[in-house]
Amino acid sequence: MTEQEQIDLAERLAEGSDIFDFERALEVVRRRPADAEEIVRDREEWRQLMGEISRANKRVLLAAREL
Repeated sequence: MTEQEQIDLAERLAEGSDIFDFERALEVVRRRPADAEEIVRDREEWRQLMGEISRANKRVLLAAREL
């Protein structure tokens, strides 16, 4: 992994995190890149799932109002 790829992954890991600031995220990326990628991937999947749940809830509320 290039230095720029490490920086990009560290930024993604630190973004919106209560645990990782950029420096800590970069340390994790350099020591355990596979784990850092998994955390970012899991977080992205979670955000996508939460978005789907939110949209489904809105459809249910709209349907309930129409009854």
